[in-house]
Amino acid sequence: MLLLDWFFIGLLSGAILFSMFALLFLSFSIVTNKKEKQLNGKRSKNKQRNKKIKRERNRLRSQKKKQVQSTISLVVLATMLFAGAWYSRYYQKTNLADQDGANIVQGYYLLSQVEKQIESVKNTSNIEKTRSNLRDLSAKIASFGIKSANGRLTIEGQQILNRYYIQMKELGLNLNNQSVESLRTEEVYNEYVENLNKVKNIQKKVITYFKVNETALKNKK
Repeated sequence: MLLLDWFFIGLLSGAILFSMFALLFLSFSIVTNKKEKQLNGKRSKNKQRNKKIKRERNRLRSQKKKQVQSTISLVVLATMLFAGAWYSRYYQKTNLADQDGANIVQGYYLLSQVEKQIESVKNTSNIEKTRSNLRDLSAKIASFGIKSANGRLTIEGQQILNRYYIQMKELGLNLNNQSVESLRTEEVYNEYVENLNKVKNIQKKVITYFKVNETALKNKK
């Protein structure tokens, strides 16, 4: 289980516990208030008895005040913990998990390498090396097909990320089916440049949606 999961459970458990204590102190204050009201209606001809009733009434009033203060403090603490639990869950839903983040970094690097290889296809003098590079890159890109977005993300976030993984897989498979010679033809070359740009567009949506630092990605290439 992830650290954030434990953090969420801890905050939520604490919030529930404080809420229960708040209800308990609230019940105490209601009972104390009833006792105080009962004493308010009591009068005696005995002065000592009246003094005793007054002292008891003051004690109950002081006790009720402390109970109300405790209830308010516990409600505030429970609210803060509930808010913390909600935010930790919201953070998980809107931010990339470590594995998805690593996939984005790897995908960004692979696409940049594919782009360089495709651009160099027409002028390369070492066809065998270019063929080997493209075969290796296409296999790595196609492997994105077995990846899936973390289930803790929002539905929209999962859809965007899974669409990116699928398009990466398709690009890799299509590229693997082409030879360097075929990529040198204008029609096939333009088709692959277009396909590459489509994947880069969905990659841009992923980066924007999850607020990924693209400058940092470029530095890791």
